[in-house]
Amino acid sequence: MADRRIYAGYYRRYDGKLIYVVTVAKDSDTDADVVVWTPNVYSEKRTYYTMSKQSFCEPILADGVRQPKFKRQTQMRISASAVENFEADGFLRPTRKTDAHTEDGYDNWHRPGAVSYHEYAKKLCEGYRFSHAKYALCVKEKRYIGISKEDFRELKSDLLFLKNCLKTVLSSYSGYFEERFVKGLSIRKYAQAHGLNRGSVDHLQRKLFAALAQALKEWDEADGRNRLQGK
Repeated sequence: MADRRIYAGYYRRYDGKLIYVVTVAKDSDTDADVVVWTPNVYSEKRTYYTMSKQSFCEPILADGVRQPKFKRQTQMRISASAVENFEADGFLRPTRKTDAHTEDGYDNWHRPGAVSYHEYAKKLCEGYRFSHAKYALCVKEKRYIGISKEDFRELKSDLLFLKNCLKTVLSSYSGYFEERFVKGLSIRKYAQAHGLNRGSVDHLQRKLFAALAQALKEWDEADGRNRLQGK
C-alpha cells in the first residue's frame, strides 16, 4: 500500500474523523513521502499536521475488521475560498488541466455537463469569461470556431439568460458577479477589497449559485425541458 497515490482532497479516518489532505511533501532527512493534512479547513487559524505516507496508507484492524486507515471521500468537494486559504498559507493551488482555457476564445466549447442545477449554475459562472470570449470570437469572425452550431445556440441562450437574471432576479449579486467572474477577481482579493473575511464571501457566492440554480430550474420547467445529465 506504500505505493498508493495520495491526492489532495477529503479523507475519512477509520474512526469517522474527517480530514483534508493538502499535499504530499518530502522528509528532508530521509526523502520519504510525508502527507500534509488539516482537520479544520475553514478555520481562520488552520493547523497542519504531517504523517508518513507509509503510516497514512497502512491498513488497521478495527472491530476485528481489516480496513484502510484513511478512505478518500471522492464525492466531497472543497470551496474556492478554502483553496485560497491554503494558497495564502504557502501551498500550491491544485491544477486542473482539463478545465483550463485560454481567454482568447479559441479552445473548444461544450455545454456544461452537470447532474444538478447548482452544479450547472456554478459552471456557468466560473466559465463565464471563456464562454463570453468564445461567443465574441464567433460573432466577430462570423463563423463557428471550436464550437458546433447547436452548442453556439445554447451558449448564446445561457449568456443572454444570465445577463437578464443579473438585471432582474439576481440584481443584488450583479456587482459581485462583475468583480468575480467578469474581471476575474479571486475570492481572497474580493474579500480584501471589501473588508470582508473569505468565509463571508464564500457564503455570498453560494447564495448566488443557489439563486441562479433556482432560476435555471424554473426556466427549464417553463420551457418543458431539462438540461441536466441523465435526466
